[in-house]
Amino acid sequence: MEEYKQKIAEYFDVTLPYYKCFWHRDSESNALHYGFWDQDTRTLSEALLNENKFLAEITQIRRETRVLDAGCGIGGSAIWLAKNRGAYVVGVTLSKRQAEKAKELAQKHGIDKKTEFYIKDFLNTGFLNNSFDVIWALESVCYSEDKKMFLKEAFRLLKSGGRLVVADGFLWKEPQLLEEKKIYKDFLKGLMLPNIAKVDRFRNDMETVGFRNIKFWDKTAETKPSSKILYRRVLLFYPIAKILNLLHIIPNLLIKNSIAGLAQWRLVKSGLGGYGVFYGEK
Repeated sequence: MEEYKQKIAEYFDVTLPYYKCFWHRDSESNALHYGFWDQDTRTLSEALLNENKFLAEITQIRRETRVLDAGCGIGGSAIWLAKNRGAYVVGVTLSKRQAEKAKELAQKHGIDKKTEFYIKDFLNTGFLNNSFDVIWALESVCYSEDKKMFLKEAFRLLKSGGRLVVADGFLWKEPQLLEEKKIYKDFLKGLMLPNIAKVDRFRNDMETVGFRNIKFWDKTAETKPSSKILYRRVLLFYPIAKILNLLHIIPNLLIKNSIAGLAQWRLVKSGLGGYGVFYGEK
């Protein structure tokens, strides 16, 4: 477990500048997620913010709502919630570089008094019981090998009536064909993921842990444009990445990461997986 956590931390430490250059370079969102597209969305930057707005609405985040951003990245969503919703947000990440960057960005945006960032494991945060109104997990639970462990910790941390939101990639079905298994393996390996949860299993785990009023939104269609943008960008970058890797300018990790960028689009196109949002209350 500790070795795996170190690998995740290393992954995000190494990829931090590349995400900035490759994904959210034209956006103030500082987001690492896919984002939601609708008929009025014109840019990736808008899509990234659309997802923040959707998740904030369904969890009813308002002024002084106490939020735990479980797997906060560089603080993109936490900062947005503090600035635009007036929430008080505590972010946790395994990456030292991400935590440092999040604190820097919070100060830059003038909301360092409304946010806190820690290097902690969201499976065992050490925070007191009943500490938060909302647990916000945006494309982070996928990094937990045992998703039920995350749900138990989230349930413990929520106040009575508190809300959990999980936005992430999910499997619709188990890979069967050799090609399907390869796509899935490439996707996991390149993003340092242990597995992807199946929708029905995740819902059952939420119920077992004690969550009620559980809802699920299939957001695959709304994330497809982002998935395709990522695929196309990686397709252009991959030959250059191979050369840079041979010259020892970039590490092998980024080659695997690029392959995952191609695999994620194939995973969706094959019908193996998609994107969804779970909501539940304590």
